[in-house]
Amino acid sequence: MKNINNLALRLCLLGLLSVLFSVTVHAQSIMERKKEIPKDAQEIVEIIRSRVPVKKIESQGVLKVRAPKTKMRSVPVRFEVRPLSEDSWESVYEATMPEGGQERLLIRSYINRPNEYVLSRKSEKETEWKMNNIQPGEESAVSFAGTDFWFCDLGLEFLGWSDQLFLKREMRKGRPCRVIQSAPEARTGTMYARVVSWVDNESDGIVMAQSYNEFNKRLKEFEVQSFKKVEGVWQLKKMTIYDNLTDSRTTLEIDLEVDEEN
Repeated sequence: MKNINNLALRLCLLGLLSVLFSVTVHAQSIMERKKEIPKDAQEIVEIIRSRVPVKKIESQGVLKVRAPKTKMRSVPVRFEVRPLSEDSWESVYEATMPEGGQERLLIRSYINRPNEYVLSRKSEKETEWKMNNIQPGEESAVSFAGTDFWFCDLGLEFLGWSDQLFLKREMRKGRPCRVIQSAPEARTGTMYARVVSWVDNESDGIVMAQSYNEFNKRLKEFEVQSFKKVEGVWQLKKMTIYDNLTDSRTTLEIDLEVDEEN
């Protein structure tokens, strides 16, 4: 079975993240493997951010959006990750909307610089993409393809925030994890006030993350629901993001068979 990049390919994850957010466990076949388990929060974050892909990887899947009093909506999505240099790479998420239009999000990620976002859209009848540059931070706290994933979620922006704090060690999803808290230096209202992440000891991937506002109300939860190790490589199969404000959730299901280029 061929290898894939996890967290939605830097979702891809969150991350999450799996996200987390992350897009967020990355396939170790295209990342440098760590030599020891870092303990300091800043060191943990630097390890995750420094894993630059060394080859192009493509995959596809579907985003399933479930919201109260509405029919479930399925959004086919294609992922692509390609290295640019020793300290930068691009992630592309291209979704086909139910009405036939398309939305493409390109994220340029850097080890020591903020993300760059380029959003492109076109209707079913259009042949040319309409492109817009999106600034990181508050401007990136918007939905991708009408799902519960924000641009900043897919870009794992919280890993670049100034305040990184180690909280504790804890088991999550049957895996030993380190729990860290990320907080931005400043915010104006739409961005998260803090993000708590569970980072797997072995893979340094984020298996779960929770975001909160300034009143300590949980806004979103990102959870990796299905992943496995195949031939020494962690592979993400399914992850969900829950929006506690709208009672909506979006599940990402990834095909494990992908095309890989050296």
